[in-house]
Amino acid sequence: MNLVPCKPFSRSFNALLVSVAVGSLVSCSSGADGSASGSGGSSAAGQGSGGNVNGSGGSGLAGSAAATGGSNSANTSAPTGGNPAATGGRTGATGGSNLGGTAAATGGSNSGGTAAATGGSNSGGTAAATGGSNSGGTAAATGGRAAGMGGTPTATGGSNSGGTAATTGGSSGVVSGCDATTTPVARHGKLSVKGNRIVNECGRPVTLRGMSLYDWNQQGRQFYNANAVKNLAQQKKCTLIRIPLLAANYPGSMDRVKTVMDACVANGIYCMPNWHVIGASNADAATPFYVALAQAYGNTPNIIYEPWNEPTTDTWATIKAYHEKIIAAVRPIDPDNIFLLGNRQWDQRPDEACNDPVTSTSNVGYVFHFYANTLALSSFKANIDTCLNKGFSVFVTEYGGVSSSGSGTFNTAEMQNWWNYMDANYIGSANWAVESNTETSSVFTTTANINGPWQDSEITNSGTQVFQYIASKYDETMSQ
Repeated sequence: MNLVPCKPFSRSFNALLVSVAVGSLVSCSSGADGSASGSGGSSAAGQGSGGNVNGSGGSGLAGSAAATGGSNSANTSAPTGGNPAATGGRTGATGGSNLGGTAAATGGSNSGGTAAATGGSNSGGTAAATGGSNSGGTAAATGGRAAGMGGTPTATGGSNSGGTAATTGGSSGVVSGCDATTTPVARHGKLSVKGNRIVNECGRPVTLRGMSLYDWNQQGRQFYNANAVKNLAQQKKCTLIRIPLLAANYPGSMDRVKTVMDACVANGIYCMPNWHVIGASNADAATPFYVALAQAYGNTPNIIYEPWNEPTTDTWATIKAYHEKIIAAVRPIDPDNIFLLGNRQWDQRPDEACNDPVTSTSNVGYVFHFYANTLALSSFKANIDTCLNKGFSVFVTEYGGVSSSGSGTFNTAEMQNWWNYMDANYIGSANWAVESNTETSSVFTTTANINGPWQDSEITNSGTQVFQYIASKYDETMSQ
C-alpha cells in the first residue's frame, strides 16, 4: 500500500475512500487522533475522533477497531462480518449486531440486554442461548422457543411463557388454545364435524387414537380405574379412551364409567361412553344413561357419544330412529358434542347410513368396526369411501389386528394396511381391548398390573404393536 501525507479532505471525499477496493486504496499515513486504515479500510471520524485501526474492508467511527468486513460505531470493535455496534454498545461478534447492549454473539442480535448467544436474540433480558429467544425473562435455552414476559428459563426443546421452567421437550406455559402443548384436550378443545373430518375448535382436522376398555369380565373391568387411565394417557400416549358399558350392567356400573370419565377429564384426553350391545338395542333403556352423562359431562369438551355398539340385522331405518330418539333427549342438555352412530352388519355398512343420514342435529359421524385378520381393507374400503366422498365423517370406534372372535393371529401386514388408510383419511380409532385375559386381542398379559405403568413383560404381542402405533402418532395429533 502506498502512503501519502494526510490532507484535510472533505467529509464526502472521506466517505469515498471507504468504498475504494483493496489494491487501489489511497490511505493516510497518519491521522489526527486516528492511527491507520488497513488495506481497503478507512478511518472516517478517526481523522480527528479517536479511531484506532480499521482492518481490511472495515471502518471505524469513533470506536477502536473494525475487523475484516465489519463496522463499529462509538465503541470497541465489530469483528469479522458483523453489522454495526451502535452508540453505547461494545461488541457485535461475527455476523451479529448490537444496539445499546453488551455483546451479540455469532449470528445473534441484542437490544438493551446483556448477551444473545449463537443464533439467538435478546430484548431487555439477560441471555438467550443457542437458537432461542428471550423477551423480558432470564434465559431461553438451546432449541427453545421463547421465555415470555417475566418467564425464567426454557430447557432444550421446550417453551415457556410467564412460567418458571419447562423441562426437555415440554412446556410450562401454553396450556390452552390451538397451540397448547400440554394435553390433547387443551390443544384441540371441543371437537366438531366439518364435512368428512373431525376438527378442533380452530377448524383443523384432528385424528384421535386410543384404546377401548372391556366390560365383559373382571379381567377387563379391573382397568376401569383412575391410575390405569392416567398411564394409558401418559405412558402409552392414548388421546382417547372408549368406555363400554354392557346394557345389563346399567345402572349398577355407572360409578365405574364415571370413574373413567373423570380420569379422562383430569388427564386431558377424550372419552367415548358406549352403550355396549351386539344386535338389538332398546333406546328407552339407553336414553337415561346418555342423559345422565350429558348432565355430568356435557359442558366439557371431552365427551363423544357412541349410543349403539354393533347393530347386526336391524335395518338402517330402525337404527336411525334409535339414534334420533337418544339425540333428541341429549341435545337440550348438550347441544354440540359429537355423536358417532353405529350401523348395520356390526358397523360395516356406514355407506347405508351416509345415503340416508341423520339430519336432526349437527356434529354427527358414522362408525366402522373391523378385525384385520378377518376383514381385509380391500373388501370394505368402498363402504367407508362412500361416506367420505359424500362429505360425512367416519370413526373406527373398535378394531383389532386379530380375528373378529378376538382370537387368531395378529395380522401385522393387513393391520398396517388399515392403519395407513385411516391415517391418510384422518379417521380416528380405538383398539380392542384393555384386558388381561387369554384372547389374542388383549393388550395385557394375565399377570399385568391393573394400575400401570406397565413393563414390556406385561404387554402381549398384540399390545406391543398397537401401543407402538398409538405412541408413534401422538406428536402428530399434538401438532394438528
